[in-house]
Amino acid sequence: LRTPLAALQAGLEELRDGLVPADAEALAALHTQATRLGRIVTDLSDLAAAESSQLHTTLDEIDLAAVAQFALAAQAGAMKSAGLLVGRELQPETWVIADVGRMHQVVGNLLANAVLYCRPGDQVTVRVWAAGTVGVLEVADNGPGFRADELPHIFNRAWRGVSADGTRGSGLGLPIVQALMTAQHGTVSVDSAEGKGARISVRLPLAVSHGARVGGLKSR
Repeated sequence: LRTPLAALQAGLEELRDGLVPADAEALAALHTQATRLGRIVTDLSDLAAAESSQLHTTLDEIDLAAVAQFALAAQAGAMKSAGLLVGRELQPETWVIADVGRMHQVVGNLLANAVLYCRPGDQVTVRVWAAGTVGVLEVADNGPGFRADELPHIFNRAWRGVSADGTRGSGLGLPIVQALMTAQHGTVSVDSAEGKGARISVRLPLAVSHGARVGGLKSR
């Protein structure tokens, strides 16, 4: 919170003292910091609610592939600007029991993480498939990956990774994903090696009617 707040305060003081003109560029920079500050506050609120079991979830049968497709479309601009190559392997009609709004938040966080930590030219692939009794969504990349000593701490809110441009993240993205998955009776795991990319997988219970839906029937 201190970083964007300090930047916002310094920028406003420069405008007040007439050190910089109040032009579009200066106002856009202040708006960026205010937006970042608001996003961190929202993330902290969500994380606190999830960890205190006060997070509201509405569990229903949702198509995990459709959620992934929507999230990819929403993040397409940011991923293109970051110079990332995007792939998708989505098994249609992968019906799971989850909260559709929270899953959009989960996948959005994972893709935003890839934008933050991967380098221009890196490949990010989103996969969705059914495995036994669970539906799996995976976001894999060939970016810098995590060191072995980092892996035990990546879901700890006190741990902050270093982004591709050398700045530190907020330390909230993966803890929020873990809290949201726990609230939906799902799990999240990370497989990574330094210099060999990372693979983050979330798993949710398949809907009872998954097989029937895949066969073309609606059993609800």
